[in-house]
Amino acid sequence: MNIKPVNREKPIEPPEDLLPGEATLKRTVEESRQKQTKVSTLKDDANAGLTVAMNEIPDGMACGLLAGVSPIMGLFAAVYGCLVGGIFNSSKLMIISTTSAAAFLLYQLTQAYPEAQRVDALLLLVILSGALMILMGLLKLGNLVRFVSHSVMTGFLAGISILTILSQLPTLFAIPAEGANKVLQTINLFQKIHLTNWHALIPGLATIFFMLVLPRTPLGNKSAIVSIALPSLFIFFMKWADVEVVHDVGEIPNGLPPFRLPDFSLLQPALFSGALSLALISLIQAAGVSQSVPNPDGSRSNTSKDFISQGIANVTSGLFGGIGVGGSLGSTSLNIVSGARSRWAGIFSGLLVLALVLLLPALIGNVAMPVLAAIMIYAMANSLKLEENMQVWHAGWASRIGLISTFLVTLFMPVQYAVLIGVLLSFTLYFLTSSRLVKLHRRELVNESWFKEIAMPAEIESEAIHIFAVDGDLHFAGARILENQWPLIAPQTRRPVIILEMRGRNNIGATLTEVIENFYEKIKKAGGRFYITELGENSFAAFQAQATLEVLEGIELLKKEEIIGKSTIQAVQDAQDWLKGGEIANTKVLS
Repeated sequence: MNIKPVNREKPIEPPEDLLPGEATLKRTVEESRQKQTKVSTLKDDANAGLTVAMNEIPDGMACGLLAGVSPIMGLFAAVYGCLVGGIFNSSKLMIISTTSAAAFLLYQLTQAYPEAQRVDALLLLVILSGALMILMGLLKLGNLVRFVSHSVMTGFLAGISILTILSQLPTLFAIPAEGANKVLQTINLFQKIHLTNWHALIPGLATIFFMLVLPRTPLGNKSAIVSIALPSLFIFFMKWADVEVVHDVGEIPNGLPPFRLPDFSLLQPALFSGALSLALISLIQAAGVSQSVPNPDGSRSNTSKDFISQGIANVTSGLFGGIGVGGSLGSTSLNIVSGARSRWAGIFSGLLVLALVLLLPALIGNVAMPVLAAIMIYAMANSLKLEENMQVWHAGWASRIGLISTFLVTLFMPVQYAVLIGVLLSFTLYFLTSSRLVKLHRRELVNESWFKEIAMPAEIESEAIHIFAVDGDLHFAGARILENQWPLIAPQTRRPVIILEMRGRNNIGATLTEVIENFYEKIKKAGGRFYITELGENSFAAFQAQATLEVLEGIELLKKEEIIGKSTIQAVQDAQDWLKGGEIANTKVLS
């Protein structure tokens, strides 16, 4: 579903009757129109930027918590993501910011390091993933994301949502949990449920209640800020010192952290695979976001350029103390519905978050950690869209396999492995499903002008013209399925004619060439003829090269024309003349 930007522009209409000095008056009206448009655009962008900034504060802090570091690092990441994304994105209304999937992956990837090295390892991961994003963008690899199936991505995001909820329960209940994975840790937590810190749990539950109720009030999009502020203020005034706050997790600097290079001695092979997984997660999510957000000026977004934009944002974030960022669906949707008109909305949101971090650090430091955990639990519960999952389920067996397999792998295996397995599964399902769609049809020419489909013969008939067309993708697996659908050629078959229509088929690979060659050899032994018709420029050139190499020598090739089926009719007429002549004509290429 496309998210359309709100258009609030009310241009000044020029008067109908112009007095002398018409050109000057027209120019004055046009200048006034442009000024009004610019002022209106900046006003709408500033309003949208403020709304997004108020959402980025709780989201950024919660993602910092989810990544296993100080929530302030999540705020820094939101600043750099919004600013860099606003400047470089080709998708002008897309917001680059913290995402729960990237944050959770960072948490998993850094758990193997000692606690004193985790921040450096995380920053190194963010910088490496950003460098990979830039490289992939420069290599124009943006179109590759189309091969990651929607069912696989839906299963992965559902798994991430469940894992995120489970990961926040120990903070919400203030109970340490142990176990090899989040599922076992949750079981361990409920075994110790009697140790619950009610001073932490009650404000957390109150936060979830506020998030459910306040959006329906005039507060609207500002409800997240209020839902954090009220329980945190309550804890502060009650002086519940046993509740962890942001100050307890990490020191809030007086200003932005200085530029510093990470500790490159922490580089390990697992870190590179983790950085690749982090890059893939962020890019795939962002590609889905950018496809849903048309640019207000009608220009097309460029996925590869957005790769570069996200890469620059991650490198910047890592060099200045922030966690990983990517295209955020929630923040982008909020940006659109808040009336954003240009890329300035994202830039304004980054500047506003920066101002809050610099001017009110003490206020941020007193936010309660169970409150942030509750915000994340609420957000992830909302992301579990049952309707969307049911749509994927009802789409067929391949979609079900992709959904369930990726969900289970994500739930019980490290996220970086789940991403790679999901990508491989997408390719596997693509080849399986596209191969199953390969179907050979027989056609018959009627009244020398149009075709009708007739039943496939069990065997190739002697002295008869057989017109075949094929549906489906003829890559190597599809070509093998086509091979099994050729009719049989009996030993007594004589002088058959085969016409194979290939309109729209440009993937002329080695396997398809071999399949056609094997069938053609049988036709040639029976004294018959073989035509391939409706060929485009690329496929004609590919087959002609094979004929020159004597692989397909003797097959007659016909290019497609503006009139669909004309080359096939020409082949039929040529074959009829040949059959009437009673002798095999010389090899030729028709064009």
